[in-house]
Amino acid sequence: MRDYDSALPLIAIHIPKTAGTSVRKIYENWFQSGFLKHYKTPTGLPQKHDLHVLQSNERSTVIYGHFNKVRQFGVEDYYPEIEQFVTILRDPFDRAVSRYFYTKAREKNPDDAQTSESDLRKVLKKKDRGGAMLNQFPRKVTMENFKKMIDDLFIEIGTTEHLDETLNRVAAKLGKSYTPRAVPVLNVSQRNFNVPEDLREEYIDNNPLDYAVYNYVKSMYE
Repeated sequence: MRDYDSALPLIAIHIPKTAGTSVRKIYENWFQSGFLKHYKTPTGLPQKHDLHVLQSNERSTVIYGHFNKVRQFGVEDYYPEIEQFVTILRDPFDRAVSRYFYTKAREKNPDDAQTSESDLRKVLKKKDRGGAMLNQFPRKVTMENFKKMIDDLFIEIGTTEHLDETLNRVAAKLGKSYTPRAVPVLNVSQRNFNVPEDLREEYIDNNPLDYAVYNYVKSMYE
């Protein structure tokens, strides 16, 4: 993976349900006034930051948040010139299940908020256009380009299953310090039934590219 250039802006992609809310506290401490958010605002889309004004030799910047190309607030929609990134992945099935319970808990209509095994099965069979892992990546991901994209554009990429080691590696690249187990536990989705394992097997079969990317990253930690 590439070296970090502190003279250039960094994008930290917060993929939903990958401990990003908790990890954000670490980045806020690392970058202080150079920490910039990229999340939807009350008006809809995220704010676009003027990096020519904000980035300087005295203050490095990181733009931290959700970047979703399907919803028109992806990297190429906002900051196509940026070429250094960092992110954290999670087992795609576990992420999708966590997102299901998280979304259900926030449904405005009580009838829509009911969770069940049959409803989860139906949701996992849909194409995940809203929160798919690969929609967050800086460029379009294919089986042919994902390894080169990770190696060329990311200063570090980790997994929630190896969170401490991931943040240690990121800290080393950034020239920061990280205390093991310093990430607060935030935004946890509660579940009211056990998820059948056959659902995992089906999801893996139906999402080969997501798992190719995830397994490639995971192999760097095992």
